[in-house]
Amino acid sequence: MRQHLVILSAPLLLAMAATPALADETRAEVHTTGNFDSGDYQQSIGVAVGHDFTLAPGLFAGPEVSADKLLAANTLTSVGVSGRVGANLGPVGKIYAVGGWASTAYHGGNADWDMGAGYQHSFLPGTYAKIEYRHYTSSANGITPSRDALTVGFGAHF
Repeated sequence: MRQHLVILSAPLLLAMAATPALADETRAEVHTTGNFDSGDYQQSIGVAVGHDFTLAPGLFAGPEVSADKLLAANTLTSVGVSGRVGANLGPVGKIYAVGGWASTAYHGGNADWDMGAGYQHSFLPGTYAKIEYRHYTSSANGITPSRDALTVGFGAHF
């Protein structure tokens, strides 16, 4: 488990240390997610805050923290830490890969590791919309359940 955290965080830490003067943008968003788990569907709402650092012209990487609440009884607010790396498509937007970790959303549940991809489209100056897919896995008693999630979000970047 510790290996995964090191693998996911190493590029982000290198990017932050190597390019502090080339900081690109900070962003904050609200989003809703459809979670698909073995034929079961649940909706969640959440918020995220992140910062993208310019690695080179057209390339970025950055960390993100999030909080999400499943809209179901007896669930907890899940807190996540992620990183993303991708290509800046100019004034149109960004395309990126994302991966991270999220705390359990259920009493007695397990934390989840996730990976996926997304597209962030710029609208009016300082605003964006995004669509993102993530595949989640967790490990409990040697069994690895998984779920898929599709997120739509709206936010501001500055």
